[in-house]
Amino acid sequence: MVLELSKRAQQMLNKRDFLDEYTMLCMHDPFNQDTNKKGYVNLGTAVSALCEDVIQKRMNEPGLFQFGSKEQHYFPMWGTTEMCEALASCLTRHLAPDLPVLPENVLVVNGGVAAMEVLACCLLDPGDVLLTPSPCYTRIIVNFSERFKVNVVDVLLRDTNEISVGERSAFELNGDLLEDTIMEQKATGRVVKAFYLVNPNNPLGEVYSPQLVLQLMEVCHRHGLHFISDEAYAMSIYEPQTPFQSVLNLSPLPDPQKTHVIWSFSKDMNLAGIRIGALISQNKDLLHVVKNTSVYTAVPAIVQKAAASLLNDTVWLDEEFLPTHRQRLREAAHKTQNALISLGAKVQPAQAGFFLWANLRCFLPKVNHDEELGLSRIADTIKEL
Repeated sequence: MVLELSKRAQQMLNKRDFLDEYTMLCMHDPFNQDTNKKGYVNLGTAVSALCEDVIQKRMNEPGLFQFGSKEQHYFPMWGTTEMCEALASCLTRHLAPDLPVLPENVLVVNGGVAAMEVLACCLLDPGDVLLTPSPCYTRIIVNFSERFKVNVVDVLLRDTNEISVGERSAFELNGDLLEDTIMEQKATGRVVKAFYLVNPNNPLGEVYSPQLVLQLMEVCHRHGLHFISDEAYAMSIYEPQTPFQSVLNLSPLPDPQKTHVIWSFSKDMNLAGIRIGALISQNKDLLHVVKNTSVYTAVPAIVQKAAASLLNDTVWLDEEFLPTHRQRLREAAHKTQNALISLGAKVQPAQAGFFLWANLRCFLPKVNHDEELGLSRIADTIKEL
């Protein structure tokens, strides 16, 4: 018997994201220094295991949270009061000290991916264009296009292909470049609805200045675009002299009603497994629609309770976890950077996140797509790096 699927399902039946495919390979055969030296090391997923010991110690301590009667029943699917208040307090303390985040402007969803899909659903119609700087976090493309059929278009950054440590970024983003891309898309008859910025940037590890962010926001405002600021790495800036200002702490905003921020536990808290993302917006209509459909993106109440307890433990979070997190990131980044350079690679200077952008042409017999894929499949080469 042939199972008849919907047209939507048929389109996705044999379609698999490149990173998902190789992530599963790495999960099923992970490299281990002692027990599986022939296994894989995952260099494609932005995840940190540097603070597993710190998090496990705190999560397993008695008294962190207690399961009660409330956790046995339905709850506000867009976030428990405790979770929304804990997020608002944490984000205010670390990202918006001058402009407190209000709990009523915070929505809880099951991860940053869900936050992207929520925005795809609520802000863009099928065929509309979302712009994002490239090189980009590839899930942006998948999350906006796979189910809600948004056209994700690259704002191609200048690339000299001659990056080396200490040099000015070879990938330059500015308002003129965004303006030109908007006009190019409009000239083709497409409807441009939104601009998506990851700051600090994935995969470049670059932190954009508030002056540049405001410049980009002004361009979006002139053209009526929504400005989405993904700040998943805002607390993962490891170079101490690098300034960062969240969109949540900028005032006045060119268009507060079309400005939206995403944050999640996956990156800054090293807790990808608990699937909690936050969407922060002042747009009451957007908040209302997301609440009305939040049954599809709800996070279990007991998970929210545990996560809120972590955020509310400000001594542990501010004085133990975050300083340790940043220090270990810095040490790992410098060690990896030095190893790559010693092997002949050129490395883009970075200040934040879990990744380094490197030029690996010296390892390719020929510079083409097939050779790049071949390099990504060589486990011994990956382990060596």
